[in-house]
Amino acid sequence: MNKLIDYFAKQGIFVDLITVFVFVAGVVSILSIKREVFPNISFDIITVVTPYPGASAESSERLLTNPLEQDLKEVDGIKKMTSISREGGSTIILQLDPDQTTADDAKEDIQEVVDAFTELPEDAEDPIVTVLENKTTPAIEIALSGNVSEDVLRSTAKFLEEELELLSDVAKIQFNGLRDYEVRVEAVPSKLRQYQVSLTDITNALARRNISTPGGTIDGSEETEFKEMIVRTIGEFEDASEVDETVIRTNVFADPIRIKDVAKVTTVFERVTRTYRTNGTGSISLTVLKKESGDVLDLVAEVKQRVEELMPQIDPSVQISYVNDTSFYVQRRISVLSNNLLVGLGLVLVVLSLILPWRVAAITAFGIPFSFLGAIAIFFGYDISINLISMMGLIIVVGMLVDDAVVVTENAQRFREKGFDPMEAAVKGTQQVWAPVTVSVLTTVMAFAPMLYMSGIFGKFIRYIPMGVIIALLISLWECFFVLPHHLGKWIRKEKSSDKSGHAKGGVFVQTWEAYVQPFYSYVIYYVIKLRYLVILATVLFLGGSLFVAATKMDFVLFPKGGVETFIVNFETPNGTSLAKTTEVAEPIEKAIAETLPDSVLDDFIVRIGIQQKDANDPSSKVGTQYGQAFVYLTPATERDITAQQAIDMLREAVGKPAGVTKLSFEQISGGPPVGKPVNIGVRGKTYEAILPVVSKIQERLKEVEGVSDIESSYYLGKKEFHVRVKDAEAVAAGLTVFDIGRAVRASFEGLVPTTIRRLDEELDIRVTLTAEDRSRVETIDQILVPNVRSQLIPLGRVATIEETQGVSVFRHEANQRQVSVLAELDTAVSNSREVNAKMQPIVADILKDHPGIRANFGGENEDTNESMASLARAFGFAFFGILLILILLFKNLYQPMVIAATIPLGVVAVIWTFFFHGKPLSFLGMIGVIALAGVIVNNAIVLVDFVNQLVAEGVDRFSAVRQAARIRLRPIFLTTVTTTAGILPTAYGLGGLDPFVVPIALALGWGMTFGAFLTTLLLPALLVVTDDIREGVRKIFSGGLKSESSV
Repeated sequence: MNKLIDYFAKQGIFVDLITVFVFVAGVVSILSIKREVFPNISFDIITVVTPYPGASAESSERLLTNPLEQDLKEVDGIKKMTSISREGGSTIILQLDPDQTTADDAKEDIQEVVDAFTELPEDAEDPIVTVLENKTTPAIEIALSGNVSEDVLRSTAKFLEEELELLSDVAKIQFNGLRDYEVRVEAVPSKLRQYQVSLTDITNALARRNISTPGGTIDGSEETEFKEMIVRTIGEFEDASEVDETVIRTNVFADPIRIKDVAKVTTVFERVTRTYRTNGTGSISLTVLKKESGDVLDLVAEVKQRVEELMPQIDPSVQISYVNDTSFYVQRRISVLSNNLLVGLGLVLVVLSLILPWRVAAITAFGIPFSFLGAIAIFFGYDISINLISMMGLIIVVGMLVDDAVVVTENAQRFREKGFDPMEAAVKGTQQVWAPVTVSVLTTVMAFAPMLYMSGIFGKFIRYIPMGVIIALLISLWECFFVLPHHLGKWIRKEKSSDKSGHAKGGVFVQTWEAYVQPFYSYVIYYVIKLRYLVILATVLFLGGSLFVAATKMDFVLFPKGGVETFIVNFETPNGTSLAKTTEVAEPIEKAIAETLPDSVLDDFIVRIGIQQKDANDPSSKVGTQYGQAFVYLTPATERDITAQQAIDMLREAVGKPAGVTKLSFEQISGGPPVGKPVNIGVRGKTYEAILPVVSKIQERLKEVEGVSDIESSYYLGKKEFHVRVKDAEAVAAGLTVFDIGRAVRASFEGLVPTTIRRLDEELDIRVTLTAEDRSRVETIDQILVPNVRSQLIPLGRVATIEETQGVSVFRHEANQRQVSVLAELDTAVSNSREVNAKMQPIVADILKDHPGIRANFGGENEDTNESMASLARAFGFAFFGILLILILLFKNLYQPMVIAATIPLGVVAVIWTFFFHGKPLSFLGMIGVIALAGVIVNNAIVLVDFVNQLVAEGVDRFSAVRQAARIRLRPIFLTTVTTTAGILPTAYGLGGLDPFVVPIALALGWGMTFGAFLTTLLLPALLVVTDDIREGVRKIFSGGLKSESSV
């Protein structure tokens, strides 16, 4: 290694070319690299969605969910299976075990099971198997509103869709609030009876009429002009007006009976099932989905520019607004990264210039842009995008990139101060410390490396943080050994000495350092070593007290809510409430949002009626006319003086209990990976009669827990149902089957779609049903005419009875059993998910004693937290033992690595008090900072212990070596600590732009490194001497007796 360092230091042209290459590659990569919100990952979740229009929740469970779940149980690699059976279909959610299968392999196996499913009802659509992943992600939402008709809004939306899909990075456009047209054939019952025509006759006639059939070819001959001709039978509708004239059949007089004789044909919008409102106005929105290869910043800019260009072609009464612009979050973090890079670079230069000559300081700081640009180039080469997660790694590593160079440069400067020429000082200074510097970087790498293999959805997101850190650190290490020495030797001129000794001068602070700081520290170290046992005892007591404070006075949350910029207001009305009524009930909520939150807090809000859904991939979506939600988008956290929780509290007070609302809850959306409810207690059993009493008891006990709000359960009654019970004997006598009756009932109310009219840009369904007036009357059921095998029309009331009952809105399953979840939100200022769930676990266990056969599990955020903390604990364990192994390889003994490893708890103590005095809870990201700190904080100890060993090898006695090494290495320890802090703490306090999501890691690393290094400089010398005491004592015991110890 020494020869390599010497060789590269003297290969000027080669090193300069490498430097230029790295800078050029980095700049080109910055201009070309893909920027997106989150990295493309698979969530290890597969959904099987089976639409069944018009079916009740009970029918969906019985006919779809139950048989499909039985078949899917046989698929390998499924970790957990849950399902939702609701009105209109079934959704089965399969959580995979990534250790047993991949999402692609599991999808193939599941698709085979689904394709082999033979019990699918005739009117149900084919099951859709989907892997949940974020290959195509929302980039921006365009809301169209204004005092115009729905037809104008629709035509504008379709026009924008056609134009925007031409952009290269657009994957597709998703609509919200856009209804398609359909041709509705509404039969009049009295006319049907008059002409003895059934709805089945009408659907069959339309299906037979609207068809084109290839007839083959006519072979050519010498007599014909053409060699070969194609024959086709043309019967497809070209226009909706042709539907009226379709002949159903002829009567006894051979007169044709046409559709217009028995029904009214109109082209209308399809039945409305959901409505969307933007900022209080009815709207249609277009969500622009980005391709996997697309750049979100470029795409959003292109979309806005294209819309602006199209404005002259759009009705001036149509208002266009942009909502949920995801490029904002990416641009903000890029700004934080670039600003912190500049701020950190500036602070590093200032700090280094205090101790080192300014040229030396500048060359040392050069490692920051070199490493950063090299990391970006590697990102680009391996198709790693710049996203919210990968940028976190680059942000937190900024302060570490110069640590290795500081040690090398400071050591080279010592050789310069001894009179060596610049090149010789650079080479010798690097050669002397390359081993401990390498180990120091490798320990930091080892601290981050286990995070690459963390399990669960959080692990998939988080792994991009260590990826960026490790790449940048390794590039920095390479630059430190093979680029920095050459620059030091080439560009550092011999300084004019102030003491005429020919020695190089240091920075502006060097005289103060040598005159006051080093002597004072030597004085302190003398007494630390003399009182070493007292120092260690005090440290142990301080550590114990700190852990007690953490356990009793501090909270833990998975992701802190301080930087939340979006929250959802979910509300429900009584089951069976119409969409129009739910929309009316939502008006006071809309008004409260608009009037309560000032413009400095509220950015936009969107109200959706007919659905509750966090995002397009949300498998637990609620669909129905009684559901509604408001997405409230706040201004950036740095631009408002209240938190999201305070905004919720204001809105909660203003909204109160709106008339007609049965459930009202507020949910904050954090900027991290998807997280469940803070409280989510699932209760499983065979029947609701057994489950619901347990659910009721749990809800009552939850009300007693402080900080818990918005308590609800996932069980709720559905709409009233009318069950048609077929009388078998009467049906057989009338020549009818249950299938015939069911089809006639479905046609009367849901309608049947026998065929479509194809246009250039869309297809129009032709729906056959009864008139709206008849569909709205219960009496119609009895009067439905069912055709039998003899083409006679039999009134339904003759062959069936009608029963009125109360249905269940949604059937939820877990592990093939019915489940009801108890859900609640938390005020994180009062309590946290782990604490509340810990309180409830013995309570729930006690309740279950009286209910055999019922099981309960704690899911949601609590489950996510436990999984994440277990994964973090494993990562910390691997990091600790990995660091210890590297230290053993360097020092070739066990006791010195153990002494160095003992400094890791000092960093943990520093983090605890940092978060305590900042009033912040410990969090998942904060704990990642602690793991990273474990690798960083030992670096100072490594260099100090290595220097002790060098002095001992030169013949210096052990105690003097410890004192001398501590005094000499104080300067590089100070420099590396301050430069690391200068690089990371601006992020914590937003000096280069605030990104709340990064703050916990920045606080943990910044202050943990600062106070950890301070404590290390005091404790480590004491520990080294105590271990020598122990070793000497053991040696004397085994050599035949104790001898008096020489004084320190």
